[in-house]
Amino acid sequence: MPATQSAPPAPVDIAHPATYAGGVPHEEFDRRRREEPVGWVPEPALWRHSSAGRIQQRGAGFWAATTHEAVVEVSRQPEVFSSALRGAFLHDPRTPADLEFMRQLLVNMDAPQHVRIRRLVTSVFTPRAVRSLADTVTRHARDLIEAVRRRDTFDAVTDLAAELPLLVLADLLGMPRGDRHLLYRWSNNLVGFDDPEYGGGDVEVYRQTFAEAFQYALAVAVRRRAAPRDDLISLLATAEVDGRRLTDREFCQFWLLLVVAGNETTRHLISGALHLLLHDQALRRRWLGAPLSTATAVDEFLRVVTPIMQFRRTATRDATLAGTKIAEGDKVVMFYVSANRDAAVFADPHQVDLERAPNPHLSFGMGPHFCLGAHLARMEMAALLDAVVPHLPRLATTGPVVRLESNFVNGIKSMPVGWT
Repeated sequence: MPATQSAPPAPVDIAHPATYAGGVPHEEFDRRRREEPVGWVPEPALWRHSSAGRIQQRGAGFWAATTHEAVVEVSRQPEVFSSALRGAFLHDPRTPADLEFMRQLLVNMDAPQHVRIRRLVTSVFTPRAVRSLADTVTRHARDLIEAVRRRDTFDAVTDLAAELPLLVLADLLGMPRGDRHLLYRWSNNLVGFDDPEYGGGDVEVYRQTFAEAFQYALAVAVRRRAAPRDDLISLLATAEVDGRRLTDREFCQFWLLLVVAGNETTRHLISGALHLLLHDQALRRRWLGAPLSTATAVDEFLRVVTPIMQFRRTATRDATLAGTKIAEGDKVVMFYVSANRDAAVFADPHQVDLERAPNPHLSFGMGPHFCLGAHLARMEMAALLDAVVPHLPRLATTGPVVRLESNFVNGIKSMPVGWT
């Protein structure tokens, strides 16, 4: 068997990372919503690489929640569907030590720990706090557009979609802007673990990425504790939870989560939106032909693209979900990417309607784990849209679009674009 993942088996396997290299299998999700809103999915065997050699990993399988109603029901019952029991990611931790390590990530916590830790940074991401960043975000977006205007061709992902959230993150975290390439590489290795070009399914690359990122974060924490600044890192480094500071490991886990979540969602949202605008001439004409609310359009792009396609929960007790019996310990995966196309909630769900309202999409999740950075992601997307839209008539893709091999993130790795 080759070192990279094999082509997905037939029929369409919604658990296999390689399936998504060709785009989201919306027809399969349509079928599942009609026939089995909560259906059992066997997990494929995937090759992993470590210092001990190549190993094959296969999970026990999971229940796929594919309707809007089912995903909302799971999201609203954290006491029944736990993030901490076995983690929030589809693939199970390999060892008990791995599970304990991952439980220090906010997404893998339940109440009350989740509430205490999340409270540390809630004030930084309120709508009012995010509005204070508006001028900076707008300036970055315009500067990026001006930079690519001086070139005949550019990559819409690496030069625009990835750059904007990385620049904003560097400002927010008080980092040198030149270090943002480190954030990009670390994020690719972790979120793109299954992609042959990024993590390659290599456990050692995964662990080394954590080690490098933690070493960087600890060095920053030491400096901020000695001389705090007015930035998010200083807040984390000096904050106390229940009368004590975060441990070094807790600090590093939180810092890395901010780094990854702070650029992945926005990067892939922007990439997906640009892909739609550059490949759908009718959509482009609608945007250019009449005044539109950028905020409303951003929510529709969030719905259609769904950058984070799924998260996992584990049943803490026997339960029933959409008429399906779930046993204690069963894995339940919430497919936001399917729920966002549910015809029971969205008229013409596969149509991009830039004036769709209301738009109860689930791209930021729901319940206690609703995305902390939702307001910032919307602002970044709106800023880039406003900056790029005047130039849309002169932009066209010049080569193949390369998608990320991932069952977690709906991502585009490369999208070459030129001026016409």
